[in-house]
Amino acid sequence: MLDVRATVIAVDAHPLPYFTLRLAVPADYPVVSPGQFVMVLVGDRLEPYLRRAFSVYDLTRGGGASDRDETAHDAFDRGAGDAAEAEMRLLGKVIGRGTRALGSARSGDELRLLGPLGRGFGARPQGRVAVVAGGVGSAALLLLARGLASGGPFDVFYGGRGRLDLPDAEDFARLAEDSGGELVVTTEDGSAGRRGLVTEPLVERLAAGAYEHLYACGPMGLLARLAALCAEHGVGGEAALETPMGCGFGACLGCAVPHVAGHYALCCKEGPVFRFDEVAW
Repeated sequence: MLDVRATVIAVDAHPLPYFTLRLAVPADYPVVSPGQFVMVLVGDRLEPYLRRAFSVYDLTRGGGASDRDETAHDAFDRGAGDAAEAEMRLLGKVIGRGTRALGSARSGDELRLLGPLGRGFGARPQGRVAVVAGGVGSAALLLLARGLASGGPFDVFYGGRGRLDLPDAEDFARLAEDSGGELVVTTEDGSAGRRGLVTEPLVERLAAGAYEHLYACGPMGLLARLAALCAEHGVGGEAALETPMGCGFGACLGCAVPHVAGHYALCCKEGPVFRFDEVAW
């Protein structure tokens, strides 16, 4: 875990309220496991006071090499080597003062990043797998999808309220198709893909025994539904949970989630990635 200075390269709109924050980070920044996150200090002003938690969307090393080019799990404990520079990307959605400030950042602004933090996704099992993203939940899954692409076919189920809630859908489509899989899009208003909830086409595939494992990130209601579906169909799965975080390393106790063992688990330390059968939904 490092607390480093990062320089804003640019802010790319998707369009708003979604944006990608591109940051220059030290060349020796640790390799990030898909699902890990950073705590971003917006600036040196009193407001907003607390750092904001962001999944690491992507991390590219100098010369084109990147964490995303590794298989999903075989090199995330490796050092960064002799890369000349590194660029981190964070996907955000403007919902309050902190995210509004980050979405308005300018090239050359300096931020502080605490991380990488938390537990990422586990090793990929044999067989076909599915990735399920609900809106901005895709922020925890792009780095994972880049790694999964070299390990066999996988499908991506990407859902949102409307077409604007599907940032970088084309990247997920390309990665899935390169692996021999496909992107399945759903929107509640029918403005893109199939009208309805993202779980609806997924249920059809699960009933047909299409998947050995499922990876997900999105609203807690979606994750609870996915946990129930995986249990019903005997499929393993993991989810990156979206919980409020004040510190990111277990001091504030603000990110506790109920664990099946009868205690509360700290999402920032024991997660943010949990197996579906670990959480008392």
